[in-house]
Amino acid sequence: MATQKLVPSMVVDLLLQNGISELRLFQPSFHVLDAFADTNIGLIVTLQENYLKNVFEQKQMDDYIHERVKVYSEKGVKFRYVYVGNEPFTKSLYMKKQFNGTIRFLNMTRVALDKFNLPDIKATTPHFTDVLTNVSKPSEGDFREDIKGKMLGFLDSINKTGAPFIIHMFPIYTVYRYGFDVDFAFFDNKSKFKIVDGNNTYTNLFTFIYDTLVSALAKAGYGDMEIVVGQIGWPTDGYVSASEQNAERFHRGLLKYIAKKEGTPLRPNRDIDMYLLGLTDENMVVTDYGPYQRHWGIYKHDGVPKYKIDFTLQDRDVKPSIAKGTVRMPNRWCVFDGKTDHNETLVLQDYDFACEKSDCTAFGSGATCDHLSFTEKVSYAYNMLYQMGNQDMRKCKLLGAKMTTNNPSTPDCDFPIEILTAEVVDGGSGLTKKY
Repeated sequence: MATQKLVPSMVVDLLLQNGISELRLFQPSFHVLDAFADTNIGLIVTLQENYLKNVFEQKQMDDYIHERVKVYSEKGVKFRYVYVGNEPFTKSLYMKKQFNGTIRFLNMTRVALDKFNLPDIKATTPHFTDVLTNVSKPSEGDFREDIKGKMLGFLDSINKTGAPFIIHMFPIYTVYRYGFDVDFAFFDNKSKFKIVDGNNTYTNLFTFIYDTLVSALAKAGYGDMEIVVGQIGWPTDGYVSASEQNAERFHRGLLKYIAKKEGTPLRPNRDIDMYLLGLTDENMVVTDYGPYQRHWGIYKHDGVPKYKIDFTLQDRDVKPSIAKGTVRMPNRWCVFDGKTDHNETLVLQDYDFACEKSDCTAFGSGATCDHLSFTEKVSYAYNMLYQMGNQDMRKCKLLGAKMTTNNPSTPDCDFPIEILTAEVVDGGSGLTKKY
């Protein structure tokens, strides 16, 4: 969900350089799948709701699984899971209603995978932490009453096939929603806040959420069901406490914790599988939880890492490899000239238009660019529209807009230069099509 994308082969090279063994694809386009043939990188592909709502017969699912999974399995692509839908029971505002048919589509997917003799590829559906009730102790964990019936049906379905329960965690969101000390979200024990639950003590948010889910599964009759953390990470902008420093701190503690394989109080001595969110920033993603959702990336859009993280789990003080082969656009920025004789109302209209059509999430409370002056904010908005439009001069025809080769960035706020987008590099194939 970004205007500038890395070429698929560059992403594969980046993963191999860093020893990253698995990746989730939200949009399994043919061009991307082709790049993963014979790489031994495990893939998760997602069947999105906008595809599923048009599936009425088993043959439609069979055809999709054949062309996107079976055919590519024979080409050497290593599939781990097929996600059927995405967070269907969330309370998120942008999802106007719960997605119906999850269990039916899940069963249809399993039938199709079995038809093509793909028993090792598991079909399941990821869920956000808001499927759980708000509790003060993990032992009180349960699924929300309004979805409990559907959730029990879902659990029965994946239990029969041995598929795991996939949970998505946004620690920065949860720690503020609960009103916890923000340091409780980290693993370095700087927080004085802790939760005592019987004989168990929780000193970080991850183990608190994980064991809340464990309790909910146990109450539903599935106390031994495998749990995989499908998304977890820390954003670098767009919110209070969202910064590169905190993202590095969070991941360093998280990966050290995972490497120890100590599990949680309710599931001790466990090796927990998890997927980090995410590889790069996404400047077009929906911001229903907050502006920070566009800033999950460990990498910037141009394939440059933002902070130190050791994917080998050895806690080395190193930045990961830089993406090779990206093409940076010319050092040109579109900015506001700041003249006072412009009609301020019309300037505000163009400013709002530029933000609506681009990405101004860096203006969020506590974000890197929220301190800018009015003139600087208008310049930032104009430039984002220009850059996200592949430096098309027509995007710089706003009131008071002018071109400059002088970098307008401030010490805290970066006015980015984008990279040549993958659609252009890849012959205009278009990698954003949804299925």
